[in-house]
Amino acid sequence: MSRKPVLFGLGIAGIVAIVVVLLLTLGATTYYTSTSAFCNNCHEMSTQNASWTRSTHTQVECIDCHGGVGIKGYVEAKIGGLRQAYKHFFGEVGTIVAHVDDPVCMKCHYYSKDPGYQYDVTLHNDSLFVPDTFHRTHFKDKEAQCTTCHERLVHGSVVEGGASIKLQVCKDCHLKNKIYTEIVMPTK
Repeated sequence: MSRKPVLFGLGIAGIVAIVVVLLLTLGATTYYTSTSAFCNNCHEMSTQNASWTRSTHTQVECIDCHGGVGIKGYVEAKIGGLRQAYKHFFGEVGTIVAHVDDPVCMKCHYYSKDPGYQYDVTLHNDSLFVPDTFHRTHFKDKEAQCTTCHERLVHGSVVEGGASIKLQVCKDCHLKNKIYTEIVMPTK
């Protein structure tokens, strides 16, 4: 019997084994680099991590908010992470700025921008529900973003965690946009 078929079979098995090991390594690496623990490995993130751990979003992984929506957002976040890692290792980091778009917030928090939507009172105590009557005015009429008001919600104070909306933030925005109306803060 010829040794060629046996060697060929062993070669194929070896290649398959290498591919499997590479795929498992890639999967494990992708998973680990998507954890908040990984994000906190860089000293540049220590302030953000400290405020996040004291915020209402402490059970939400960094990638969930900073990863965008869908596979495109995830891939963009991974590429951005590679850029940040490169800058970290070569000492070029500087200030890290990240924006969270409304569709990312709406992955967890739900709200209907449909004008015909009727508020469901049974959802009033659900922490993921965005109160309809108050937010409709800002989303629909003023085209505000979630972070317009909630910018410091997760990465607020290192000591206290996320910051609630301050009346002064509302006053500043109203003044800047020349909206002269009484400001009533939401009760929830």
